Amino acid sequence: MRYGALMAAAFALGAGRAAGQSLAQRVSSAGDGRVQLRFASRAGVCGDGRSTISGGDHNFMRGDWSSRDADGEWRRRCEPGPVRVVLRTANGSVERLSVNIGGNDSGADVHDLGVVSARDAVSYLLDLAGGASHRVGDDAVLAAVLADSITPWPSLITLARNAQSRDTRESATFWLGQAAAARVNGTTLFGDHDQADESDDEAVRGEAIFAISQQPRDESVPVLIRVARTNTDPVLRRKALFWLGQSGDARAIDLFSQILSGAER
Repeated sequence: MRYGALMAAAFALGAGRAAGQSLAQRVSSAGDGRVQLRFASRAGVCGDGRSTISGGDHNFMRGDWSSRDADGEWRRRCEPGPVRVVLRTANGSVERLSVNIGGNDSGADVHDLGVVSARDAVSYLLDLAGGASHRVGDDAVLAAVLADSITPWPSLITLARNAQSRDTRESATFWLGQAAAARVNGTTLFGDHDQADESDDEAVRGEAIFAISQQPRDESVPVLIRVARTNTDPVLRRKALFWLGQSGDARAIDLFSQILSGAER
């Protein structure tokens, strides 16, 4: 049976059990300890079930996103699967949150909620991220972004502006920049970008965009926005949007909102 069919069947089996009870209520009623849940993941992501997630030309390993590794050794162990979130709760609050693709956490203190709908998971995770510490909010945003068939950008725009934790605001802004870059380049969020096609001229201008991004925000942000809006080269637009996503500037968030709402093409 295909992965999508397995997820649909698992959800159907659990739907009756969870009827009338929100995911937040289910997590709360599980008590202190570890609470595990799964939901369908976006196309293009895979993981090793423990510490590594891959999406397109990005890797997530032990808490850091990076460009694709040189030898790709771990990619041979990277398999598609559901997003798996483990919440560590104490005194009724979520104190830690971990995200993986596939795998399983077991033990006497693990309360497994099984498969939940991606929509319910994203709603719960982004609500949680808004008032959570950086240890929880950052990973809650990542888990929400990995969810299949959900458009979290309106909620991420709110988080980028208003989340309690600065790290959560920065994480939301980063993913908005990634999504905006995918939109303007006509690709998917976790689609591969063929870096081998970058010309020497694009490489030089890319270095110039990086140099601009290192200047004070009042100088750099207007220039990066102009490149992102008007440059005809998709490689350079993507780089400008990437550095805008690192800036945390309100003007960058406004631009991402315009692009993702379809007002800016």
